[in-house]
Amino acid sequence: ALQQAAVVPARTPDGKFFFAVDHCFPIKGKGTVLTGTVLNGTVRVNDAVELPELRQERKVKSMQMFKRPVKQARQGDRVGVLVTQLDAKLVERGIMCQP
Repeated sequence: ALQQAAVVPARTPDGKFFFAVDHCFPIKGKGTVLTGTVLNGTVRVNDAVELPELRQERKVKSMQMFKRPVKQARQGDRVGVLVTQLDAKLVERGIMCQP
């Protein structure tokens, strides 16, 4: 009965990329990792992303999902995104999106 009542939401890769950042930390010699959930759209390695509250645009260097490297992440995925030249102290929680 419960399985019939439960509805799995459909994931749609289209739309603009929108990411909820729930944690941010630096990795020496690599850059800054922003962890969170993709709320909408898709992001790939080498894509440009924007942090609107800082008015800064950065390039995605790499991504990991549950300690495994991935090339892309889509709506609903929990992922860590590595960017360079970003001060981790400026971001704790927030939004990252497609510029």
